[in-house]
Amino acid sequence: MKKVLVVQSRLQTEQLERERNNYCRCVGKNAEGTFLSALDERLAWTYPDEFLKGQDGVIFGGTSDFDFHGGRTERDPARIMASIILSRSKLIVTYALAENIPILGVCFGHQLIGEMRGGNVTNDESQKKSGTYEVHLTEEGKKDRLLEGVQHSFMAQYGHKDSLTSLPEGAVLLASSQSCKFSMLRYNDKVYTVQFHPELRAEDAVRALQANPEYLQPGTRVESLVRESPETERLIPLWIERVVLGVFSSGKTEPK
Repeated sequence: MKKVLVVQSRLQTEQLERERNNYCRCVGKNAEGTFLSALDERLAWTYPDEFLKGQDGVIFGGTSDFDFHGGRTERDPARIMASIILSRSKLIVTYALAENIPILGVCFGHQLIGEMRGGNVTNDESQKKSGTYEVHLTEEGKKDRLLEGVQHSFMAQYGHKDSLTSLPEGAVLLASSQSCKFSMLRYNDKVYTVQFHPELRAEDAVRALQANPEYLQPGTRVESLVRESPETERLIPLWIERVVLGVFSSGKTEPK
């Protein structure tokens, strides 16, 4: 069975466990999820080969605890920690790219990889949002092999303060919307990132937003913001099948 490493960037035990359960469900029967915390100072971050030994893919997950900007001051601990996570993650990304290990960045992970590639991540009020929003594939997205068979417009679960405001170097825009300029990016045939949360079902999104009321306007009824997102829920299983396993619609496995 294939193994996929999920790099988590969360402080609260309950949210860590919930995220683990969501990713374990998403990777399905074809892969096993393993987890490490980007906050763990005991780990030898300068030796990414130790983390990725035996791994067939790596996912960088989201966080509600740290921001690259988030409307915070430069010396805010949450911004400082985001920079530390960036430094630690760069080594993992560099090693994974060199070893042709597939990467998926989700929300904060999307911003993380975008920041590494020269994209501008900032607290853009016009893109900040929480709840379910429609996403549209670009012409590049419509012909991308990962997205073959995915509807050209679909609903996705969001919850973020920061956003990419420029296209990172080497990135191809696969999906966007009026409220999210860079919803999904491809850097090469092994590296994809999304600003939304494909690991969340509607009920998971409700629980996540209830646990993070700072993402909401006072008095907001969370259930009113969230709708079902069946197409988005397909994306991680498709990434496992088509990128990690390398099986495309022809049924053939792509050579490594």
